[in-house]
Amino acid sequence: MGLLKKLTALTSQNGKMNVVKPEAIEKEKITYHEDGYNTSKACQGNSHNLHISLDALYQKFENKCKTDFNEQERLKQPYATEQKGKKTALLNKTEELEKVEINIKKVDEDIEKLNQDIRKVKTHPEEYFIDINNRSSAKFWIGLSFLLPLAVYIFIFYISTSFSAFFREFDPGISLFQGMFDPQALSKAYKDGWLELCFVLFIPFVFFALGYLIHMFHEKKGWESKFKIIVLFIITFLFDAILAYLIDEKLYNLNKTFESEPFNVSVAFQSVSFWVIIFAGFVSYIVWGLVFDFVMKEHADRDKIKLFIREKKEAIFEKDKILSKLNERVEKIEEERSKLKIRITELQNIIDGCILPVMNYKALSTEYFQGWQEYISAGLRMGGNEKDLLLIDCSKIYEKHIKSLELDTDTYQNKVYTKTQ
Repeated sequence: MGLLKKLTALTSQNGKMNVVKPEAIEKEKITYHEDGYNTSKACQGNSHNLHISLDALYQKFENKCKTDFNEQERLKQPYATEQKGKKTALLNKTEELEKVEINIKKVDEDIEKLNQDIRKVKTHPEEYFIDINNRSSAKFWIGLSFLLPLAVYIFIFYISTSFSAFFREFDPGISLFQGMFDPQALSKAYKDGWLELCFVLFIPFVFFALGYLIHMFHEKKGWESKFKIIVLFIITFLFDAILAYLIDEKLYNLNKTFESEPFNVSVAFQSVSFWVIIFAGFVSYIVWGLVFDFVMKEHADRDKIKLFIREKKEAIFEKDKILSKLNERVEKIEEERSKLKIRITELQNIIDGCILPVMNYKALSTEYFQGWQEYISAGLRMGGNEKDLLLIDCSKIYEKHIKSLELDTDTYQNKVYTKTQ
């Protein structure tokens, strides 16, 4: 069978691994018992001879097992069956690994395609059915450069006019421009109280909110949205008219004479300063609203690309999670395949090697030793004390022999000699 090198201990499997016919074992036990008796008789039970006889007995048993092809085939059958099952499992794991690797390749391709879409959409949005103006970015920044100064103007205008209309006392000889704009409106409102300050400070935001609502309604289709836009314009105009009326009234009362009629709506409609104040605020507000609507539309075009990119990045994130799980599955399958390959190799080494049913040898050697002791006890002519010492010496030699073969415990049934790999 070639060079036998490695000694391995294996536990018997499913309890049927070493089943032999009881009558054959009993017959063999009788033979070993007789051999032990006869050998002991031949050497007068000498303990040194027992040591040599036990070594020879084991070698005889080992050689017999190695040359008994049928017995070896029977002992190796469970290992061959297990190996067949492991090979089938390995084949299944290999097929499973191939399927997982195909899925990984597909996910990698999907991620690469998503990354290409993100890079390409910025320069060729039309290929992804994103309808935007190629010059939308420039228009956005130009519109924003107009929008911000207009917003500052409207903010200052409504702070000044609301303070002048509701809280300010005009001095004689004041001009129309001075009546509309007061550079100290906030500081004077602060001196008058927190309520006055909050009122004049937050008035501009009412107009900004109205402009935002007009933009939102303009995006929606239908007569209802158009009607709401008209109502908002009317409200804005009326508020500007009220501010203009209050300021113009104060200016009129400073310059009126005894012949002048009381200030009223008809007088206000005929006053140039009344309409100047209205259009200084309302017209600039309309211009701001139109620019704001334009900037928001251009920004929406920019948002289409941002939204597209965000959706693709979210898709990549989900793909990465799937890829991570697939890679974990690959590692697990590779680990399982590695264990199967190692076990298949171990089983092949067992099949190629030699199996010794050592517990059978233990039973047979016990019979041999009993035969040896039987002669000493019954057949050897020797004093009682001398016999007892000889029996003790022989028992120690036998126990040492069994221990050297690691048969002093019943933890395993067979020993396996595997071929050099």
